[in-house]
Amino acid sequence: MISAKRKIFVLLILQFLFSGLLIAQTSEPDLEAINQNRIGLNSNGMLVLGGWAVSNMIVGGIGMARTNGTTKYFHQMNAAWNTVNLAIAGFGYYGLRNQSAEMSLSETLTEFHNFEKILLFNAGLDVGYMALGAFLWERGLRKENNRLTGYGQSLILQGGFLFAFDTVLYFLNRSESSQLMEFVSHVQFTGTSVAVSIPF
Repeated sequence: MISAKRKIFVLLILQFLFSGLLIAQTSEPDLEAINQNRIGLNSNGMLVLGGWAVSNMIVGGIGMARTNGTTKYFHQMNAAWNTVNLAIAGFGYYGLRNQSAEMSLSETLTEFHNFEKILLFNAGLDVGYMALGAFLWERGLRKENNRLTGYGQSLILQGGFLFAFDTVLYFLNRSESSQLMEFVSHVQFTGTSVAVSIPF
């Protein structure tokens, strides 16, 4: 038969373990740190996009002046296309660096959700760019048109890079937001109270 002291000891141990679990489960995530990581991650993404754009504009400008035929038009499209990429990277970086890291949970989730939707939409467009590039390339070969061929090759390259860029940035953001989603999945609001479920 278990003694009274042993019962009390076991109950105290269980209470201690349970309270530790409860504290671990109910502690709110550090939203400011999460937002700082999000802003830093996406700012670095804009720097990568800007670096790609600048290098394409430089190489494209030089290549356009020094080559002819299909290669000339390939460089021409690379340079022209990346003026848009540079503008997107510049505005994106500026907007992120001026964004406050002090946000509520709902605001933080909204920022993640909206940016992830944009990245997925862009990835769909990127596939379209590559498909258009393949069409132009094939048509250029059939028509023996250097411009169409060069432009098509360029669109395949640019679309391929942007698809990889958007996909990687999406999964990096998804990884960052997953801890918030896990926290929210254990929180239930009934209208009069908030409950935190603890999975065992």
